[in-house]
Amino acid sequence: MNIKHTGAYPRHVGHGGDIGVPTRMASKLPLWGTIGALMLLSSLFLGVLATTADLVMIGAGLGLLAGAFLLAAPRMVIWIMIGLSLTTGVLVSLAGPAYVRLPWALSLLSFILWPLALFKLLQLKRVPLFVWLALAFVGLCVAGSAFDWYSLDEFVAGFKRYFQAYGLLFALATLGFTTDDMRRWQKLILAIALLQLPVALYEFVVLVPLRGGLNAGSAALDVVAGTFGANLYGGSPNAEMSAFLLIVLAFLGMRWHAGLLATRSYLACTLICLIPLGLGETKIVVLLLPLTVFILLRRDFFKAPARYMPVILGFCAITALLGYIYVTLMMKSTLSAVLNNIVHYNFEQAGYGRAYLNRTTVLSFWWERHGWHDPLTLLFGHGIGSSYWSPTNLLAGHIGMQFARYSIDLTAVAALLWDVGLVGALLYFLVIGAAWHAANRLGRDSRDAVARVDALSIQAALAIVLVFLFYNSSAVNLLPFQVLIASLLGYLAFLYRTDPALAESDRPARHHSFQRP
Repeated sequence: MNIKHTGAYPRHVGHGGDIGVPTRMASKLPLWGTIGALMLLSSLFLGVLATTADLVMIGAGLGLLAGAFLLAAPRMVIWIMIGLSLTTGVLVSLAGPAYVRLPWALSLLSFILWPLALFKLLQLKRVPLFVWLALAFVGLCVAGSAFDWYSLDEFVAGFKRYFQAYGLLFALATLGFTTDDMRRWQKLILAIALLQLPVALYEFVVLVPLRGGLNAGSAALDVVAGTFGANLYGGSPNAEMSAFLLIVLAFLGMRWHAGLLATRSYLACTLICLIPLGLGETKIVVLLLPLTVFILLRRDFFKAPARYMPVILGFCAITALLGYIYVTLMMKSTLSAVLNNIVHYNFEQAGYGRAYLNRTTVLSFWWERHGWHDPLTLLFGHGIGSSYWSPTNLLAGHIGMQFARYSIDLTAVAALLWDVGLVGALLYFLVIGAAWHAANRLGRDSRDAVARVDALSIQAALAIVLVFLFYNSSAVNLLPFQVLIASLLGYLAFLYRTDPALAESDRPARHHSFQRP
């Protein structure tokens, strides 16, 4: 007689076949005992942390306790990562220096995703090359830091700054998310982009007067950075907000161009995203806007130049308008004076801000200090985190401290050269190059209209990221910008891995032997 397995245990059979404690109840008793013991230990642990009054340690403790539960809900982790990373920067910066390390809890959430994502990565057969290169970059940084070891504190701080969004990248690239999941997260990012307008208006109306008002010029308007941050006493990430909005506009524009987005919705979202670009310091937009348009329309323009020339001219007019607003209204200067000033503190010997170096001399200074007389350091650097420096000296690196006030980590490229050397910097650029190639192939071979236009938009975003590598150090230390990069690369990996057309072309060709009829 066959007995169908129901998954239930016999109700009256205990250990050894005697009637006693039900087996299911007996199996639950140790479980509840373990949970109770863990809750007791957790309470004691949090109580000890509370006595330290250290918000970072308390946040880390809570994150560790929540991590075990969040491992079972990676979707929730991604919602929290994207939502809070791109929206809470302004609150943290306005709260003051005592709260500057609160985003570390979000970094911890990203690291929670690493075990799941890496385990899945080893099982997948179709993973784009740039994901493997990103993992190789992590390994190279760890190996280089171990070889030229300085201290555990510097390594941990540097690892956190460099890789605090890599868990998001690996999770989006490998875990079993669906197209619906991606659509929901895209809607979340669009909602955050639309949120920049009211926040930027608040910063323009309330915070700019606190920094001297419009009479103070661009120094006051620097505080207009949307949800990315609003530092009343220093620089704010307004360039990162501008890059974020331009990337969102690229996706919207290509969706509308392909007939996937209604004209009314496109125009409304575009207007809302463009206004913040004119409220703050918009120098970088004058470069990024035409670059983005060129990347998006390059194929169509060369096929039909006359058709797309009005579009190109229209965006040139918008760029000129933004430039006029910045030069005349914000800086109260002339175009020639502004250009001379930009050349002076970017390509000549003048320092950037209060630093001794600028975006060009920071690279020549690195070469002067290395050259070929120290080949190992030239090739592999001093270890991640070694070049970091801040005015508060909070977890500053030993090389950054050695050259205090030089700002040797002024740009991401300079930080990479000091920390991981020529080899590490080259590998980082290879990640971007391989991602560009994957997006190019997806845009050319995919049969899905959404995948094709999104791949082209990702290429425009990658071009913006490349500019930022030479513009500032956000790509290696600013969480919101790193989350933006990780979201783009993770989404690209998802499209590449799940696209049926690319899967077919990647299959080895079958060789059919000749058979007689």
